[in-house]
Amino acid sequence: MTRTPLLLRAALGWALAGTLGAADNALAPGLNRFSADLYHQLAAGDRGNLVFSPLSISIALSMASAGARGQTGAEMAKALGQPGSDLRYHSELAALLQQIAKSGNAEGNQFFNASALWLQKDFKVLPDFGNTLRMAYAAPAVQVDFASAPERARAEINSWTERETHGKIRDLFGPGTLNGRTRLVLSSATWFLGKWEYAFRRSDTRPEPFQLQAGVKEQVDFMHQTGRFGYAESAAGQLLEMRYGGGGLAFDILLPKQGTALDMNADVPAGWLGKLENRRVQVAVPKFRVESDFSLAHCLAAVGMRSAFTSEANFSGIDDRRDLQLSEVVHKAYVDVAEGGTEAAAATGASVALIAMRVPYEPVFRADHPFLFLIRDTRSGLILFTGRLLDPKR
Repeated sequence: MTRTPLLLRAALGWALAGTLGAADNALAPGLNRFSADLYHQLAAGDRGNLVFSPLSISIALSMASAGARGQTGAEMAKALGQPGSDLRYHSELAALLQQIAKSGNAEGNQFFNASALWLQKDFKVLPDFGNTLRMAYAAPAVQVDFASAPERARAEINSWTERETHGKIRDLFGPGTLNGRTRLVLSSATWFLGKWEYAFRRSDTRPEPFQLQAGVKEQVDFMHQTGRFGYAESAAGQLLEMRYGGGGLAFDILLPKQGTALDMNADVPAGWLGKLENRRVQVAVPKFRVESDFSLAHCLAAVGMRSAFTSEANFSGIDDRRDLQLSEVVHKAYVDVAEGGTEAAAATGASVALIAMRVPYEPVFRADHPFLFLIRDTRSGLILFTGRLLDPKR
């Protein structure tokens, strides 16, 4: 697979870091910084096309953070760009989700988000944790049996995810990802079907060249129309905003100029968004569909959630003990852009498992085969002699 061009990575990273018109909610700037940090982690490898839902991921992690305490809670809040994870945070996030749902369900558009808590049937959670998930995320506990039938529980979670995303996200959790140590799974599913405010006519779609890396070109279907859109430009590139019906949600394309890398200290796209003008623009946009899936544990640790995935994790806000850790966070996303609008779906699952207990044992040391040896100074660590023994009789 090909490496994402540096200028495109910078452009998209900046766009995600912007407030994107959500400055009226105190959480949005921090969550957008988290989006940018996570984007750079996901785009760093040879992944080619890429799509993910920062919203879905943030919701699943926010549910987990409701049970995080101490260093683990502080790390999760900081990574999500928030001062903390308390009742105020969860209520503000719930209000933000309601605002998005209102904007996304207008003029024939459909936006839907669902959350769920899947709980080992004999595992008890603290009332405060359960109440937070139920009140802020509408995620009452659903009992399953990870201990005796983990594959059946996995199938139930995957079936729920597929249903809530209208069949677009399947097999969120792969075989073997849930097991007898799993005690709960926090899942978030998001689906959006948006109709352009000004649709493209299919009769105007025609094959045209799209330049890949290293100057290679391929023929793809381009949609065309001339009309009034949000538009801004600078020496670094152009920004086009195509709104969906009702105007509450929009699709922004940040197009760097060919061969021009964006300077990370100039022309921040958040500033561009403030300079958008309603202008008559000749638009040519390719039709495209992108699907991605990720295991996010390594990326989340890299953006600051280090202890959550280790034996040092503190999720005592879930069960009043220090026996739980995040074992996996999986994510799948889908987007399809066509003449009539956009369909997008995503799902995130965070599994929380028992920390593996260290069982005391009595070691046996039997030097009955060739070995290395050394003589060293224990204070300085300096090796004074070293060698190997292959045959004691020689």
